[in-house]
Amino acid sequence: MLPGSLQDEITLPDGTAVLVRPITPADAGALVALHARLSADTIYRRYFGARPHLSPADVDRFTRIEGRARFALVAARGTDLVAVTRYEGRPGETSAELAVVVDDALQRQGVGRLLLGRLFDVARVAGQEVLVADVMAGNAGMLGLLRRLALPGRRESDGDTVTITFDLTALELPPDRADRARGHLARAGVDVPPS
Repeated sequence: MLPGSLQDEITLPDGTAVLVRPITPADAGALVALHARLSADTIYRRYFGARPHLSPADVDRFTRIEGRARFALVAARGTDLVAVTRYEGRPGETSAELAVVVDDALQRQGVGRLLLGRLFDVARVAGQEVLVADVMAGNAGMLGLLRRLALPGRRESDGDTVTITFDLTALELPPDRADRARGHLARAGVDVPPS
């Protein structure tokens, strides 16, 4: 079986099953619907400001994967997106910015941690060496989530924002996680590096 044909389903502690897969342009409506369900506080923590609606340009950018430089995974329950995590870099570079958002109804149930773990694996297999997360200093939930990932990183703060720089070169992936990451890349049409 080719890695691209593997399904990646996770079951949350409350029994909710979600499918993890790369985002696609067909997810545009579901992404807008997810954003509409987010509380003003969740939006503020994700975007560092008010953003009541996603612009068509944002929706287009957020639903497109660009090779190994920009990638996003979603957690889907049926046709609904319940979480999105992404990294965005520039072609040819090995450093990217990290972001995640989880539907308010499913926060603190592990979906963010599971999705981020899978995204880190994809980034490592795709050749990214560094992922950087900028988090508001008061966003204890996100800071705790990133700490629980237990990945090597450097933490700096200017008082308002905490910047965590993760060194992916130290991340050794077991074969099953590397295969799963290759599967996500293959499903997104990204050239899969050899194992």
